[in-house]
Amino acid sequence: MQMQEQIYLFEGLREILLEKLKGRGCSAITITGYRYQCNSIFKWLNEKGYDHYTVEGGNCFLQNYCDEHGKNQYYADLRTVIYRLNDILQNTWNNVHSDKGRHFCMPDAFVEIVIRYCRWSVDTGHAPGTVKNKRYAISWFMEELSKADCSSLADMSPVSISRACIKITDHRHWGEIKLFLRYLTEYEGIRFDYSTIVPNYTKPYVIPSVYSINEIKSVENAIDTATVLGKRNYAMLLLASRMGLRSGDIVSLRIKDVQNKNDLNIIQKKTGNPLHLPLLKEVKLAIEDYLSVRPSARTDFVFINVYAPYNPITTSSIRTALRKCFDLAGVDSGKRKKGPHALRSSLASAMVNDGVNFETVRKVLGHSSNNAIKHYARIDVENLRRYSLAPPLPSGRFRAFLCGEVE
Repeated sequence: MQMQEQIYLFEGLREILLEKLKGRGCSAITITGYRYQCNSIFKWLNEKGYDHYTVEGGNCFLQNYCDEHGKNQYYADLRTVIYRLNDILQNTWNNVHSDKGRHFCMPDAFVEIVIRYCRWSVDTGHAPGTVKNKRYAISWFMEELSKADCSSLADMSPVSISRACIKITDHRHWGEIKLFLRYLTEYEGIRFDYSTIVPNYTKPYVIPSVYSINEIKSVENAIDTATVLGKRNYAMLLLASRMGLRSGDIVSLRIKDVQNKNDLNIIQKKTGNPLHLPLLKEVKLAIEDYLSVRPSARTDFVFINVYAPYNPITTSSIRTALRKCFDLAGVDSGKRKKGPHALRSSLASAMVNDGVNFETVRKVLGHSSNNAIKHYARIDVENLRRYSLAPPLPSGRFRAFLCGEVE
């Protein structure tokens, strides 16, 4: 039986959603993003003659956006907001919704298991981001199990597990499924350890996107620092290229963190670890230059939109701004990424290749382990070439094969 939708006017529905997000511990930036996206959705619906939000109206909005702009990152964000609004209408809000904008349908018994597993993951010290990935992988797996007429743990079998894994097209999740099946054996009373059935997946090594010093200077010089937008983007660029800050830390900077300061002391958003760095002169001057023309706003976040309403920017705003800077500079990026992480990688690679010891690079990047930055050394081909070994001369049957003597 289809659940009856409740009727909410736009403003009331938005406030309910934002209060739910606050209650779930979402950050101010996340809530601001939801508010902005709700406004976009409701404005479109109002122009189309809707006087309140409906699931059908939300789907029409999404389809219209997709037809005009395609399935870009902002589409994924809007889709997540639509899902949350639909939850409120149908009174079905729960923790099993994917944080990547996807709903999973499964029996109530599986929902409870997913929730218990996520709680166990939190209790055993996993970071919030890790728990979100676990929830996504396991929810997908349990949904595929339920599609194979498996409605309880007692129904699981090697065949159903194998079929479910095949349906998981993102093979990176296989490792999480292995861990989950071991959890079921230890804590949920499953007699057999089915984790050995799950195929092994080795994540391919990806060379980080790195730019030369000259390329980065070209990007910096291409920014028009005579405008408020240019001053803002230039300051953000230097924080990434000169100090290696992640986009999440850049958008989280507050005025008190940088104004009249010679050092930067923050808690990193990704790891929760403190980061202490000297505020480089060029970076400090760029931030001061931007703050001198920054629009007056109620928020104390450093970087805000250049047009009203002056809300804090998001990480996607930084990525979009930097991509435009690269394009404006005419830098041939090829298949390299053009966001803040590429600038962070470039800084790390330059430091390693200049002989800076790993411990210093680790502290600058805010990593907790030296292993996290060793892969930046692999892209310095010229330095690695000095340590190459000459291959041995071919002999025996292999030599005969090379000479065409063996068919």
